[in-house]
Amino acid sequence: MAQVYPLKEYYVRYLREIKGLKNSSVNHYVDAINFISKYLCELQVISYSLFCVNDVEVLNKYRLMLKADEKFVQIDERGHRMYSAGLNNYYKFACGDFFEHDIQSIKALDIKLPPAERQTETVVKYTRDSIIKKQVLRYAKYKCEIDGSHNTFTAKSNNEPYMEGHHAIPMKEQGVFENSLDVYANVVCLCPICHRLMHYGIDSEKKLLIDKIYYDRSERLANSGIILSYDEFYQLSK
Repeated sequence: MAQVYPLKEYYVRYLREIKGLKNSSVNHYVDAINFISKYLCELQVISYSLFCVNDVEVLNKYRLMLKADEKFVQIDERGHRMYSAGLNNYYKFACGDFFEHDIQSIKALDIKLPPAERQTETVVKYTRDSIIKKQVLRYAKYKCEIDGSHNTFTAKSNNEPYMEGHHAIPMKEQGVFENSLDVYANVVCLCPICHRLMHYGIDSEKKLLIDKIYYDRSERLANSGIILSYDEFYQLSK
């Protein structure tokens, strides 16, 4: 079975559904990332694909490294800079810039994905993508999705109100789902208090939050292949 990279699937969907590009153009962008991935693998900088890099800062580090790589610059020039253009476009996607211009755009990315790979350490856990979390925070304009008036401190990393990404259905439940839980529809932007409440609060206080998340997200979750009744959602998310 071919390896499925969630960010690749989302990127292709973004290019087609949000940017409105034709398949030929989409293939050019994806081919550029695939070529750069192969180049970085040969340098032993990465092991697989740039689509596996789940941190924007690390992605930018590779981008800047390639700008200073004379061999890559020559290859890029011969290719009419298609590789650097492809990487820059993917980097902008990873940063989530497009969310600021179209608040409906994230819904176009609600698709079914296979579960992430499992990693076995002292416990079994599933990989999760920090890029997706950061994009969700940006999409929510760094406002708590339970109550946008919830105040928090300013994060030094981006000078925005500090918020946290919360998986409505916890990743530990991945084993009972055919499709990935690490998807946009399942990640909610919460202030630190609401996030702690979801993890450590008593059931009676969490219920109001769970109710809002379910009724706000049930349709999007279904579009991502996560179909649950309210009772099922409540039991899994509490």
